Amino acid sequence: MTGYAISPDVAWLEAAEADGPEHVVWAARLDTAEQFEFTDTGWLIWMLLSDGVSTVPELQAELTRIHAELGSRAGAENIDRPSLLAFLDDLTRNGLLIALPEPSHSP
Repeated sequence: MTGYAISPDVAWLEAAEADGPEHVVWAARLDTAEQFEFTDTGWLIWMLLSDGVSTVPELQAELTRIHAELGSRAGAENIDRPSLLAFLDDLTRNGLLIALPEPSHSP
């Protein structure tokens, strides 16, 4: 697997766009209507995924960069690789993300 993408079976909204709190995403699976809320680091990871940042190394680099630039103002703690992988695996298991296939290599 080379990365992750938000499932096409998920509707989501950044809460601030609906006069909600900052650093919050509301998401729902369209097939089950199960609802989720992500805050702080979860929000940041979701927003990075929505911007096309899809691989674990890319996500980790962006999270580290943002944390270094903004520190505590980022509304999120820096996240280690095992925690990031666990979070992405949970999102995938819950049907919110899809695993992107490895690109095929032609001879």
